[in-house]
Amino acid sequence: MDARPPLLRPEPGPRTLKVTPWGGRRLARLRGAASEYADATVGESWEFSTLPGHESLALGRPLSAVLGGPLPFLAKLIDTATPLSVQVHPDDDAATGTPGKEEAWIILDAEPGARVLAGLAPGVDAPTLARAVSRANADPSAHGRALLSCLRSVPVRAGMVVLIPARTVHAIGGGILLAEIQQPSDCTYRLHDYGSERPIHVERALATLDPAAQPRIWDPAARGPARSRLHGKHLRLDVLGPGRHELPLEVDPAPPLLLIAQRGACQIGARETLAAGELALALAGPLALTVEGQVVAGTLAR
Repeated sequence: MDARPPLLRPEPGPRTLKVTPWGGRRLARLRGAASEYADATVGESWEFSTLPGHESLALGRPLSAVLGGPLPFLAKLIDTATPLSVQVHPDDDAATGTPGKEEAWIILDAEPGARVLAGLAPGVDAPTLARAVSRANADPSAHGRALLSCLRSVPVRAGMVVLIPARTVHAIGGGILLAEIQQPSDCTYRLHDYGSERPIHVERALATLDPAAQPRIWDPAARGPARSRLHGKHLRLDVLGPGRHELPLEVDPAPPLLLIAQRGACQIGARETLAAGELALALAGPLALTVEGQVVAGTLAR
């Protein structure tokens, strides 16, 4: 008999918070570790992960032990004080069985003017991008802005959802707090990193990127139906607006379902509540959700 609880909450552990050069201060405060990270910038909080060396906790145990195996996706919180590198993630490698990295950004908060870069701008092809990358990496101060103009610039605000297919060139801008669900891979090829000393992987990135790849965007300003779907090749997302929703977990055993309270609180059944910005893993269903603002439910397609 399955003794797993129907809902798991993230638990802070020694591998939860990740110090990054572009991170902010919000995640350390959120996790009650502001004094421990007083001199550091924390960019990521790995909320639910079974990746080796980065495993999160649930019920005081490694998450994989609670689930009885690996989680089919990785869930993070990301806080950007400054922009991330211009980068590309590969798709699945059928020959080696290595997963690629399709990801989705659930925007929780964004400073005025915040934006993300995703896909090539209209009229830009791969050779044009390659030339811009070469010039920008040789002299970031003189040519970095020209490189960024080669990419599609998307203003973001709280409530938006941006799905990034594998092989899409992209960069998250500064001043954004978001939740991310992605395939369980940490493979990144950087094209440009603003002159930092971190490694870049120009040849691999250019060989990997798909010039035609573009993000899929859900914007609350469009005022769509109370329930909208945003599906990629691997990720399956449901954006749930105010009201009551039934979510069946249709296969047995059901894959875990990530719940993100993007705006406002969410009542789950009779006993559980997610506050705005909180994440949880649903392991059993059906689920009855009462949504005040907006919830995103996501998982990986089988």
